[in-house]
Amino acid sequence: MPLHVLILAAGEGKRLRSAQPKLLHFCSGLPLIVHTVRAACELDADSVHVVVGPKDEALRASLANYPVAFAVQDQPSGTADAVAAGCAALESSSGTLLVLNGDCPGVLSSTLRAFVAAAVDADATVLSVRPDGRNDYGRLLRNGDGRLVGIVEASDAIPDQDTSPEVCAGVYCFDLEVLSGALGKVDTDNIQNERYLTGVFATLSASGATIRAIPHGDAAELHGVNSRAELARAEAFLRLRKLTRLMESGVTVRDPATTYVDVDVSVGTDSVLYPGAILEGSTVIGSGCVIHSSVRVTDSQIGNYVTILDGTIVEESSVEAEAALGPYARLRPGSEIGPGVKIGNFVETKASRLGAGSKAGHLTYLGDAHIGENVNIGAGTITCNYDGAKKHKTVIDDGAFIGSNTALVAPVRVGKNAYVAAGSTITKDVPDGDLALGRGRQVNKAEWAKKKD
Repeated sequence: MPLHVLILAAGEGKRLRSAQPKLLHFCSGLPLIVHTVRAACELDADSVHVVVGPKDEALRASLANYPVAFAVQDQPSGTADAVAAGCAALESSSGTLLVLNGDCPGVLSSTLRAFVAAAVDADATVLSVRPDGRNDYGRLLRNGDGRLVGIVEASDAIPDQDTSPEVCAGVYCFDLEVLSGALGKVDTDNIQNERYLTGVFATLSASGATIRAIPHGDAAELHGVNSRAELARAEAFLRLRKLTRLMESGVTVRDPATTYVDVDVSVGTDSVLYPGAILEGSTVIGSGCVIHSSVRVTDSQIGNYVTILDGTIVEESSVEAEAALGPYARLRPGSEIGPGVKIGNFVETKASRLGAGSKAGHLTYLGDAHIGENVNIGAGTITCNYDGAKKHKTVIDDGAFIGSNTALVAPVRVGKNAYVAAGSTITKDVPDGDLALGRGRQVNKAEWAKKKD
């Protein structure tokens, strides 16, 4: 039987009190909507539609890389109208319709797949969970025989209904033909004066349709996000899930409570993450790495057996095997750190390549530089890459030695095995093997201290 997925994403998210659409708020490295769409796309459904508002261009753009189509809900008049807009986009399609909310980042494709399989012989099915302290779930209503007869929204529940041991998790399966006939009968007789999708369950029950609730044991997986506090809780849930998987795969996480790893990050076996480490975006960490406290790595590739010491920041860069960074180093976008390279205290790189075995130990800025293998960069070295209008490149060839407190005024080249004396300002190329000195001559005034008195 064909399977179609409908993701509701047209809500305004007023409780977040944000100028940004709710579903574009990031959670564990991705917009909220992307988490849900990814889970849906893993089902191999015949179609995945996302219901959006008429001005949700940014939300559409966030899903440009996913095989989804869009349906437009012109007015935010309730979830039943949102589903009706989605059904209209499906036109004459038949089969099973899986409906879920776009603000449920924790939902797993395996949960959805099992739910669809369990709902195969019912006209309407809801995924239910036990209340876990939240009071905003719809309550499931059963008659004296235990048969599901409807769902009432939390804001409309009377005291007897409010104590229901089952609540609605916001995930539904419908026979498309049965649902189409019931949607038009949903009224607005509720506090919010909206047409709720949950209203179809009472209508279908009264008509003799088969409706069912499928229980799910993990309410936290299905939590929606409607406030900043709930966003933080969802982030914590996803973070713990990610860290648990990493630990199961052979990664040491010394303190999961203070370690932050986004869902798309990968970490190799036998790597160690210290408290306060933050790994963001599409970062890849190799095997046997040690990531110390207060390190932040974003959208970067880190090779095997790399050590990153405390307080180091790595952004959109690559680091090859057995390199060592920090403490308190910063790799800005475009940095390429070769194997065995040492980047030390308060060293900053940007759009620069350092070849195998090179070292920059202290207090140095290397911007727009191409540095060969086994080069020594002395403390206080600066590549002066910007002339006020354009950026220029510095090239330091293999085996060169740059003395401390050197300013390399780009464009400039230091040849193979060349030396630059400490305290020099280099404005001209240095040939291979030469020694360059670019500083004023020292003059000592004999007994000057005595004479000044």
